Amino acid sequence: MVSSKKNINDFTEILIFLFLILFPFGQIIRINLNLLGTNIVLHPIDFVAGVGLIVFLLGSYKRPKIFGYILSFLGAALFSYLLSYTTFGSEKVYMGGLYLFRLFAYSSFFALTWNLVKAKKKYSINLFSSLIIVVFAVSIFGFLQYFIYPDIRSFVVWGWDDHYFRLLGTFLDPGHTSIILVLGFLAALTSYLEKQNKKLLLVLGILAVSIALTYSRAGYLALTSGLFIVLLLKKNLRLFFIMILTFALLVVFLPRPGGEGVKLERTASIGLRIEDYRETLTIFDKAPLFGVGYNNMCIARAEFLGQTNLNSHACSGSASSLLLILATTGILGFLIFVNLIYRLVADLAKNMYGLTFLSCLVALLVHSLFVNSLFYPWVMGWMGLLLSISLRPSRE
Repeated sequence: MVSSKKNINDFTEILIFLFLILFPFGQIIRINLNLLGTNIVLHPIDFVAGVGLIVFLLGSYKRPKIFGYILSFLGAALFSYLLSYTTFGSEKVYMGGLYLFRLFAYSSFFALTWNLVKAKKKYSINLFSSLIIVVFAVSIFGFLQYFIYPDIRSFVVWGWDDHYFRLLGTFLDPGHTSIILVLGFLAALTSYLEKQNKKLLLVLGILAVSIALTYSRAGYLALTSGLFIVLLLKKNLRLFFIMILTFALLVVFLPRPGGEGVKLERTASIGLRIEDYRETLTIFDKAPLFGVGYNNMCIARAEFLGQTNLNSHACSGSASSLLLILATTGILGFLIFVNLIYRLVADLAKNMYGLTFLSCLVALLVHSLFVNSLFYPWVMGWMGLLLSISLRPSRE
């Protein structure tokens, strides 16, 4: 029995290692498949999480108390999805089932890691450092893209936005890249405040510059909110204002080589977001109690809004993750999600890891008001790994 648990823990370590190795390569190693005439994108990290789901289902594991609340939300999402068969028909909604499977996979991946952390107490230290390292790698790849291939306007034909001279990295999107960089910055900051390791100052500086070069206003707001939480709880708001002022000066002196995307005063994207909010609320109005089903936004856009151009990567989402939850799982799912967030905060340990998770959660929620980042696979995986070491020990 002991040997069996050791083998499972060793296998879990391998899965985590694979996830972390694949993480910095982002969207550039995605696999495009055609299933029943529909293009499906498979990310290698999704495959790793999927294997974790199988291992979790086949084994007998302890579960943190928060896992029950996660399952409650997943149950609400599953109910909404099954109910959508009566609205849209079985031949249309199977894609939403794949997105739902991803949620179950990453939730199980978190639970597996939590069991490993309980079995190997010192593993938390290595895992936390690894989470910072992979984000630092994302930053380095971002600089390489920014200086070598800054113009991806030709990528429009594949459904990507026409960005020019913005740090996108391997995720090919400044919004999603910015939140990943912010999460890494906050983890590095709490680690520095705890350990005073001067090497982390270089990491913080590089991450700050890379965040600035995304020109993502959502990323800037996420960074500000996350910093505020860390330094408020550390009782050092003076450092907060110094860091924000320094970052603001950095942004002021950023290069503006051309294009609308590097103009922080740009208004076109604001108009597009407002229109997206309106469309998402219109879809929510069609099924307010249980939603249109997770994740049937593309079908709902065609059915209720008459949209025909559904090849964009943003088709299945919304400009706001919170509105996406409201539209796809209804008021019931949204209230369960709010309760989940409350329980998450209540169950955090009062240590460096708990502080990091809390600041990252606040930053992510702020960011998700403007970008659909809550359910981005890399964000879910990174936050799940962090959560596994951030819970109070007694919360089983």
